[in-house]
Order: sequence, then C-alpha cells, then structure tokens
Amino acid sequence: MNTERASKKRPLRVLRLTPHFYWPQLAKTSWPVKFDAIGGMQSQIYRLTSQLDAHDVEQTVLTLRIPGAPRKWAMSDRTTVHGVRVPVLPLRSRIRGMVDLNLAWALGVLAYLVRTRSRPDVLHVHCSGVIIPPLLGWLLTRVLRIPLVLTVHCSIIVTYHPMNALDRFLQPFARRIERLAIRASARTITLTPRTVGILAKYTGVSPDRISVLPDVIDADEFAGRSTPEAVDELRRRWRLPEGTPVVGYVGRIAREKGWPIILDIAEELRDTDVHLLICGDGNERDLFEEEVRTRGLVDRVTVTGYLPNEDIPAAMGAMDLLLMAPLHEEFGSVMLEAMACGLPIVAVGVGGVANVLEQGTLGWLVPERTAPAFATGIRDALADKEWRVTTAERAAKTVRARYDLANVAADTASVYRSIV
Repeated sequence: MNTERASKKRPLRVLRLTPHFYWPQLAKTSWPVKFDAIGGMQSQIYRLTSQLDAHDVEQTVLTLRIPGAPRKWAMSDRTTVHGVRVPVLPLRSRIRGMVDLNLAWALGVLAYLVRTRSRPDVLHVHCSGVIIPPLLGWLLTRVLRIPLVLTVHCSIIVTYHPMNALDRFLQPFARRIERLAIRASARTITLTPRTVGILAKYTGVSPDRISVLPDVIDADEFAGRSTPEAVDELRRRWRLPEGTPVVGYVGRIAREKGWPIILDIAEELRDTDVHLLICGDGNERDLFEEEVRTRGLVDRVTVTGYLPNEDIPAAMGAMDLLLMAPLHEEFGSVMLEAMACGLPIVAVGVGGVANVLEQGTLGWLVPERTAPAFATGIRDALADKEWRVTTAERAAKTVRARYDLANVAADTASVYRSIV
C-alpha cells in the first residue's frame, strides 16, 4: 500500500521567480545587452532548473521576457519557462542598462498569477542585490500563504556596494527589504558560509533557517567542450598571437566587475608580451573599447563581445590564466568553470572569492586590489609552471567534489520538501 501511494504521489510544484535566466535559443544569435547583460547568475539558475527534473519537482519559471527569446518554452515534461513583462516608462542607466526592467518583470509576474490563479507548493525567488525580487517574494508569500525559499545570489546587506548616488540613497531601504524577505522566508539560501552569521545577526533569523548551497557545475560535461579543435578555431577567429601568454577575463563588462583596473593591469604589463582576452559584453563595453584605443592597447587586448555559455570552455582553453578583479562578488561562478577546465586563477579575495579559492590554495590571491599587485601576481603565476599545474589539478578535483550540479540539486529538492 505504501509503495502504491508513493507511486501516485504528485510531483512537488515549485514557482521559480527570477528576472535572470539563460536562454539557449539565443546562443547562435546575440544577447540583448540593454535588457539583461548575461552573467553567471543566469547560467546558474538555468543549470539548477534543468537538474531538478530528476528529483520529482515540477517547475514553472517566470523570468524576464527579452527580445528573441520565446514567451513560453517547455524546457522539459516537468518544467515550463515563461517570459513575462509589463512595459513601464523606460529608464536608462549607464551602469544598469534599463533599470525599469525589474519592475516590468515583477508586474508581469503579478499579471501571470492573476490570470492563471497559480498556487504552487513552494515559491522560490532568486535575488541579485536589487530591491524588486525580495520585495516581490515578501509580498507573494504573505498573499498566497505558501512557503518562500529565497536564494541570495548577492546580498544587499553583506556584499553589494552601491554603484552610484541613487544606489547609496536607496541602500538603507534596500537592506530593510532584504531583511523583511529573509524573515518571511521559510528558508534562505546563501552561496558561501561567510554570509550566514551576518545575515542571522542582522535579521534575527536563526542560522538553522539559512542553508549554504553554492553555485554549481557539471564539470566533466563543461570541460568536455574544450576540445583542441574548438580551441584552435576560436584562436583563429580572434587572431590571438601564437606563443604568447593569454590572460583572460570572462563576464559582464560592468562597473562592479572592475573593468577599469583591467586596463590599468594591461598598462603595467607593457614590458611583457602578455595578451588580454576579454570575453563578454555589458552596458559599458563601449567605454572599455574606447579606453583600449585611447591607451594604445589595441594590439594587446582582444574583446570578443557576447559569448554563449557553450563557447566558454573553448575560450578558457585558449587562456593561460583567468583574471578576476571585481569590486564586490558573492561567489564568482566563473571560477568553477575555470577550475573545471584546469585554468589557474589570479584574483582579489573580495566577498566569497577567497572562500571559493580556499584562501589561496586553489588560486593566486593578490594582497590588494591594485594594478601593480595584479601585474606582479600575473608575472609570478606565469613564471611558475609547477604552481599552475599543481593548482589546476587540485582545483579540478575540488570542483568535482564540492560543486557538483547533481548533488546541489538534490540538496535543493530536500530544502523544498523540508518546508512543505
């Protein structure tokens, strides 16, 4: 009888709310940067969503509708992705692109829920350092009376640094909103252990209600795309100089990712033959490329523009080191991709970066966020082949043991069941 009941038990229904999601349909075209500059959060949520099918979870994903992507996509038999948006007065920002989009997405979510009268078992909201997602999660869990899971990809309280005057003005209000949402959630998920104690103290929530579930990767599947043929093709496409060390950057060309210091580092390395490969796009790409020309670095810096996640392994295969110099970073999932591919990392230990790199045992941590410090770290790392080999091997083993997609998906499903 118990077996028969279990076989008839319906899947757990999860409503996943995130303005950020990776659309593989855009891999061969382009990504509309002004709507949503592609970054690690999109890929992470996409990976987790795809893996939860294996854990008896039925998902409806409501994400931002962007040009070129379908309004509705049956990702699998159990998972459907909807692009939603209610247009509002567009507000442009050099730093954030179209800053009205989180509001437009939230209004689209509300319109969808009113139209469909959806009532899932679990509400899962993904937050990225802005006000709207946690505010929406707090509102909906009170109205719908269903348990809320809140994933804090970038904490306003712990990690986020204001990027302009408006950010600084809104920061106290944004912190209060995140605190309200965490208090209202049945479970809050953070990416690294460092945030647990701070969030618990600031919000008054017991640490038992905060779970640490890191970013994830299917390391073997990801690294398997970095074939010699794919790497050679990309090197030819970008005309990378032969026999020259390549230091790469993968991510959004945005203020918080620290793009100005990348060019300062290139200036510091003028006495070497190091070439910089910049893979990504963003709201400030035009400023970056203008600076490349103004500083006379055109022959030393290659900017690829948007790359689909499927091409990142081959791009990393063309690099000798990965550079990370963000102003703030909750985790830095690009590090997992580099570790999977055996690419050593030179980084500054802000936010969760030092935690992921185990205080320097899995990467080269520079002592301060300055161009001379980074230049010295890059020179030393390139000169020490034994360090690069042993660190890459250690990192490759760690990423497969600690950040496995299947394991974290299973833990996420367990969180859902524990609160229903």
